[in-house]
Amino acid sequence: MDDADKLLALQTYFDLMGMNGSARIFRTAHDLGVFGTIGHGAVTAKDVADDRGLEEDPVRLLLDGLCAIGTVLHDNGRYSLAPVMQFLAGNYQSLSDEYWDYLPQYLRTGVPLAEMDSVEQSAEQYEKQVTALAWMMTPAAEAMAQLLGMGSARKSIRILDVGAGSGIWSLTCAKYDSATTVTISDWPVIVDIAMGFAQRMGLEERCDAIPGNYHETELGNDVYDLAIIANVTHIETPAGNRDLFSKVHAALKAGGQIAIVDVLAVQPEGRVAAALYALGLGLRTADGQVHSAEALQEYLADTDPDDSKSVFNATGIAASSPIGVSFNSSTGRLYTLEAASTPSEENWEEVPGQID
Repeated sequence: MDDADKLLALQTYFDLMGMNGSARIFRTAHDLGVFGTIGHGAVTAKDVADDRGLEEDPVRLLLDGLCAIGTVLHDNGRYSLAPVMQFLAGNYQSLSDEYWDYLPQYLRTGVPLAEMDSVEQSAEQYEKQVTALAWMMTPAAEAMAQLLGMGSARKSIRILDVGAGSGIWSLTCAKYDSATTVTISDWPVIVDIAMGFAQRMGLEERCDAIPGNYHETELGNDVYDLAIIANVTHIETPAGNRDLFSKVHAALKAGGQIAIVDVLAVQPEGRVAAALYALGLGLRTADGQVHSAEALQEYLADTDPDDSKSVFNATGIAASSPIGVSFNSSTGRLYTLEAASTPSEENWEEVPGQID
C-alpha cells in the first residue's frame, strides 16, 4: 500500500465514521421525540431537555450535531427545524429504517419487505410517499423544465406524464408555458393527489387524468408532443419497460419525444447513492432494478441488452433507384436512416428521400 492508497483508506474511514455518526444522532433524536419538541417552535436546549426528560448539556451537544448535519437550525440560543424536517413524511422521517432493519432478513431469504412494483401494493405504498417525493423532486423538475426549453423552445404542447405520482415533473413544465396542457396517468388515489398539486399551482384547468394501471389504460394514439416517464423505469422489468415505451410511443405525435428521469449511475460521485438505491429496490420491490442508460436505449429500440443476438441491423440493401434498405422493425416505432462518410464520424446526416 503506497502513500496515496493510505490517504484514500484514511479518507474512507473518516467518511464512514461521519456517515455512521450522522445517522446515529439523527436516529436518536427521532426515537427520543426531539424533533417533535422542536417542531412546536423555536426552543432552547433546556426546553427540549425538560420536555423529553433529558439532561440539558448532552441535549445541547446533540442539537449542535443536528445543526451540523443540516436537520436543525440555530439562532441566538434557540433551535428550530430545518426545511428538510418540515417536509419529510412517512417512512422518510426515519430515513426508511423499516426497510434497512429488514436487510438481514432479506439477505437470508431473498424475499423483499414490500412489493411496491406489484399491482396489489403499488397504489397503497406510493400514496404514503407521494407528497414527500414531490418536495424532493421539485429542484430536479425545475432543472428538467429548463433543459427541455419550456416556454421558449417548447410552447403550446401536450404532455403525458406516465406513472406521474404528484405530477411535479409535468406540472413544473406547464408552469413555464401558459398554453401547455398536462395529462396525468397513475392509480386513481394517486391521481387525486396530483390534481391537488395542480390546483395549488393554479394549473387545474390545464390538467386532466387517465386513472388506472398505465399498462392497461388507453393512452391514445398520436395525441401528445412530450411524454415524461420519471422515476418509473426502476420499478419495471426490461420487458415491462419495452412494452411501456412502445405504448407511450404510440401515444406521441410524429416527432414527439420521451423524457426519461431515473437513477442511472453514470457519474462517479453518484456511485454510493446508486448502489444504496439498487439495494433499496431489492428491499421494497419484487423485480425493481437500476437500469443503465445503455439498457434504456436498447429498450427504446425494442432490443435486449442481455441477448447478444438481439441487435438492430440492416438485413438487406438493394442497389435500386432509390436505394432500398431493409431491417427488422418493431410495432409502434419510427425509424430514420442516417449516413456518415466514416463509421467514426460524429456528424451523421439524415438520408434524403426516405419513405415509410
